[in-house]
Amino acid sequence: MNSKKSKKESSFSGVMKRLCRNKLAMIGLGIIVIMVLAAVLADFIAPYSYTQQDLMNTFCKPGKIHLFGTDKVGRDILSRLIYGARESLKIGFLSVLMAAFFGIIMGAVAGYYGGMIDNLLMRLLDIYQSIPSILLTMVLASALGASGRNTIIALGITTIPIYARILRSQFMVCRDQEYVEAAVATNANDFEIIFKHILPNAISPLIVQITMSLGQSILAAATLSFLGLGVQPPSPEWGAMVSDGRNYLRNYPYLALFPGLCIMLTVLSFNLLGDGLRDALDPKLKN
Repeated sequence: MNSKKSKKESSFSGVMKRLCRNKLAMIGLGIIVIMVLAAVLADFIAPYSYTQQDLMNTFCKPGKIHLFGTDKVGRDILSRLIYGARESLKIGFLSVLMAAFFGIIMGAVAGYYGGMIDNLLMRLLDIYQSIPSILLTMVLASALGASGRNTIIALGITTIPIYARILRSQFMVCRDQEYVEAAVATNANDFEIIFKHILPNAISPLIVQITMSLGQSILAAATLSFLGLGVQPPSPEWGAMVSDGRNYLRNYPYLALFPGLCIMLTVLSFNLLGDGLRDALDPKLKN
């Protein structure tokens, strides 16, 4: 038991060492940590409330009082960006968790049992994925109604097949391994074999996909909000802020520039971290 535990710890420490050697991944992780801390501590670090209006100081350019300027009704852009991080990250994390949860179940069942169950689930996913993902997301968001909660549901439902297919392929490789045969010989039930023996050994590609998908979900959420199908006013969200600022690009470009930069940095950071995790978890790179 202790040997298994020490082996897992050494494997984890090896992954972390390889990840820490990747400077770009560490930069991405640092930016993500800053974004998460800003979202969690928004009530304490934001200089103003995101709803506070100052009609005497509308369209103020970035300066000492308002570092990132103000919008058309005098709301502080920096404060809205900080609170917007809370909305954008919440949608990204919850939609990915929802998709990964159902995708893991479908992929594990299809990959472990195979046969008719596998064919049925995969054909359903084929039909599912024949619809363009952005179109399906927009249809679901429109049908459910424009809100942050419905955006999470729409994004989660749309991306389930990605995780299901990845885990299915991993399960098909792992199910014939010796440790699975040993578990069957000890009369372990299917639930134990799937979630205790196979899943821990098949989870690495899924971790990478989840990390990469976080950035894509934030970008998709911003797209929906830009189109008016996502988070609704007065709640701040980066995509909605870009949409509000597009009408003033000629005279007040900072209204769209700053939220656009936040989206870009966040998506780039998750991509860099995902690339670093992929390299760190690659068995070919293990010593």
